[in-house]
Amino acid sequence: MATLQHFRELDPLPGSVGDVFRLIRSDIATTRSALARKTGLSPSTVGLRVEALQRLGLIAEDGEHRSEGGRRARLLRIVADNGHVVAIESGVRYLQVLVADLEGNVLGEARHDGVLELAPREAISAMWERIGELREQIGGASVPLRGVVVSVPAPVDYATGRIATPSYMPKWHGASIVELFSTFTDAPVLVENDANLIALSELPARGHSRENLLAVLLGTRIGSGIIANGQLLRGENGAAGELSHTPVNAEPTIACVCGLESCLESAASGAAVASRLKVLGHDVRSMTDIAILGRGGDPEVLAVLRDAGTLIGSVLASSVNFINPRSIVLGGIMSTSAPLVAAIRAELFQKCLPIASEGLEVRAIEAPETAASRGAFRLLLDEVLAPARVDHLARQADAAAQIA
Repeated sequence: MATLQHFRELDPLPGSVGDVFRLIRSDIATTRSALARKTGLSPSTVGLRVEALQRLGLIAEDGEHRSEGGRRARLLRIVADNGHVVAIESGVRYLQVLVADLEGNVLGEARHDGVLELAPREAISAMWERIGELREQIGGASVPLRGVVVSVPAPVDYATGRIATPSYMPKWHGASIVELFSTFTDAPVLVENDANLIALSELPARGHSRENLLAVLLGTRIGSGIIANGQLLRGENGAAGELSHTPVNAEPTIACVCGLESCLESAASGAAVASRLKVLGHDVRSMTDIAILGRGGDPEVLAVLRDAGTLIGSVLASSVNFINPRSIVLGGIMSTSAPLVAAIRAELFQKCLPIASEGLEVRAIEAPETAASRGAFRLLLDEVLAPARVDHLARQADAAAQIA
């Protein structure tokens, strides 16, 4: 059997159960007659496809469509409450768990202390317990779990769910979250880099996009996700966008696992800025503290933030010249620091080629507190409800019916 990732990458057979589901889910055709016109299938064949989807519990037929002459057609819709999908945002110090329905509507969320300092097996066990608790709280323990996506602050091999060279999670190097979750559930599990999910959150919820953008996550670490012609660019081994390990000509203030004498993360990340400010005598316990200090106008603090912003902007300029995005979107708590962002913008436009910076938009992520979860649910629902996967489920249901 193909892995979940392969289902999303497979093209549906024209006119198949999965293809019909795709047309309904994307609102391209939401009545039987519209499906017949769009696919070229006979009304009786469309009826068989719709009945297969109803048996799977994926669609219902109700309501009425505006009449174009004759009898009003009944509308086909996704049965949103016939399944839960779960997004886990696992940061350096926190664990956020969110449960949504099959339309991506968030039904419940809970925040806990981080678990990434634990050994992988213990941490996944704790994540699974948090999922169960939240589903119980919203009264959905008996609702089918359709899939889980885990966001991590590290490079990820998306095909295997394996983590590589995590800056703040040395115990997790080589760990496969997909394999660890298989102890608890048969539901599909996806693992993705947090910055990649933020990049995905900037795309339309459904349909094709031709967007070219670079999403930059400014927090304890620096991460980035690349969207090229509407598609997330992961690279061969999941390392695309790891600009934080670009060599820079600056004094490092924290150690980094990349092995370079001085990289962007060791000199300009939130953790590096916090280290410099502590040396200067400031009480910094979180990234929020840094943003607050920046608003105070202390010349020493402003100098540290501007130095970091200049380094980040210089590295981003090289990226802009290379991939030529239309937008750079900034997320993470550090993106709320006006002095840091101003320094990034100034260096960026000074160093970029004019042709690359012409029309370039640099802006904050919309609703940053929910950006990662929006991207996570987009990714997971596109996987769980992929047309090729729906075809696979339909074949399984047919085989089971024949055996019975």
